[in-house]
Amino acid sequence: MAAPSSDSSPAGSSVHDPSASESTAANGPSGDSSSDSPAPLGAVREPQRLHPLTLFVRLLTSLPALALVLLPTLTNDDAQVWLPLFFGAVYGLVALPAIVLQYLRFSYRITPQQIVIQSGVLKRQNRSIPIERVQNVEIERQLLARLLGLAKVRVETAGSASTEASIEYVSVQQAQKIRSSVRAFQRADEDAQSSRDATPSEANATAPNAPTSSPRTLFSMSLRHVLLAGAFRFSLFYLALIFSVLQFVDPETLTNWLLLSQDRIDVIVDAMYQSPVITALGTVVVAALLGWLSGILLTLNRYYGFTLWLDGGKLRKRHGLFTVTEGTIPLAKVQVLIVQTTPLMRLFGWHTLEVQTMGLNTDQQGQRVVAPFAKWETVMRLADHVRPMEMPDTFDRVSPLTIRRHFLRRLGVLLAALAPAAYFWPHDWWAPYDVALPWWSLLVIPALGVAAYLHYHYHRFAIHHDGLYVRRGVLRHYLWMIPINRYQVAYATDSLLQRRLNLKTLFVDTAGASAFAYPDIVDVEADTADDAVDTIYGQFHTLYRAMVSEAKHSASPTTPLDLRQAAAAVPRALPLPNPTDSSRA
Repeated sequence: MAAPSSDSSPAGSSVHDPSASESTAANGPSGDSSSDSPAPLGAVREPQRLHPLTLFVRLLTSLPALALVLLPTLTNDDAQVWLPLFFGAVYGLVALPAIVLQYLRFSYRITPQQIVIQSGVLKRQNRSIPIERVQNVEIERQLLARLLGLAKVRVETAGSASTEASIEYVSVQQAQKIRSSVRAFQRADEDAQSSRDATPSEANATAPNAPTSSPRTLFSMSLRHVLLAGAFRFSLFYLALIFSVLQFVDPETLTNWLLLSQDRIDVIVDAMYQSPVITALGTVVVAALLGWLSGILLTLNRYYGFTLWLDGGKLRKRHGLFTVTEGTIPLAKVQVLIVQTTPLMRLFGWHTLEVQTMGLNTDQQGQRVVAPFAKWETVMRLADHVRPMEMPDTFDRVSPLTIRRHFLRRLGVLLAALAPAAYFWPHDWWAPYDVALPWWSLLVIPALGVAAYLHYHYHRFAIHHDGLYVRRGVLRHYLWMIPINRYQVAYATDSLLQRRLNLKTLFVDTAGASAFAYPDIVDVEADTADDAVDTIYGQFHTLYRAMVSEAKHSASPTTPLDLRQAAAAVPRALPLPNPTDSSRA
């Protein structure tokens, strides 16, 4: 399938290929060194050190904490300020020397076998990361670091829920050299492994220095495209920041400074007391506008200049305004494809494509963004590059009884919160039409029914010949595409209320699954759920036998196949027995 050079949206513009800027640290078109024996970074007696400007950056980033400590001395005239001044003195005597000592005691070395990082002042740490476990070397450049020509290198490995190691800060050229060296050592190890496993004829047929294909730009976002994506986002970040600032600033003083008239403030205060409903609506409108502007600004800062390109077996991307981030997504580690959208985005045909990977540090609920904002056709084309899957023509619905169960569950939560709130509500507080404010929450009961129906309407699934597809969500719509060979475990379970309604929930787990947005199928008829577990297991068992059979027949006498190694190379997918059905156990 041909790859689009840019999105079909009106903002699809081409961004300069970052691989060209890495020529100082690499010789290949993808920014990796193509030499036969890449040199290690740092000998045993001469380890590599951080850039000297790291001291300056760390000093500046520590100043906000000092300002927060000294803030009471500026806002309170009559308060005793000796305690903040004491902490300020402690900062000068302890924090500043600690910054210097941390810099002097940090070193790193990169060899063909491992990345060695030594750090710690009072407690020394010697961390060794095998080269074969490294999945991603991400270069991050915040605004201050970019002004000084510095970068932070983050090393991510399989099986780690966070960054395994961080080298903060080195020069941009050194950061690119670190990433290129790690990739070169990994390729050398893979080539050596392939040479050991290949037959003599295969080894002769393989060129030792075969040219690799140059990176291809798959997707890019112009400034207009990024701003359009931000217009569909909503965030409370800046609203929370404003309320945090107001904790240290008198709101009346701030308002007086803005309006330059005490009379105007009195008029506004009187209007608020006379029309509390209008005040509440105005507050909601202002909060919504701030949330909308926050979404635009955060999207601009995160995805400015977003570029995605295919480089061999990895997806590489670069994005960011104040903090420029460069990273890779190994295609072999992709477990699940996830398409997200909202009702408003779906109305205009926009979607977000993410992938769930195994063992990578992620920004959003265990997932990596491939296309932040794209049309459906573009999303499907990009998904085909990641893991080709065929979208089923039809989806099965869950049981209509899910409407009743979800409505009763949400109604129970509402009543449990309403009873104590109405009991402790003061009599002299707001009581529109002589009804205490908590009782007005009963007006949302029809909305609970609508939400329960929408949950049923959007919740569908399909067991296709190439994997499992799950749709779900009301305020945010999810589409999970799970390939057969990524099944880890499948089982059906039921709660007390589900048993009374003859319903079950179907789970299909994968490696690296998020604990929040999860592709479970809720409220399926019990017999259908049990049959689905058998079908899912049968799909994987058939695929597993086919892979073992193919590997067995393709193995040469000189390289006998170890069936146990072949089994270990395939994800296990044995379904758990249903605890409510002893016959299936």
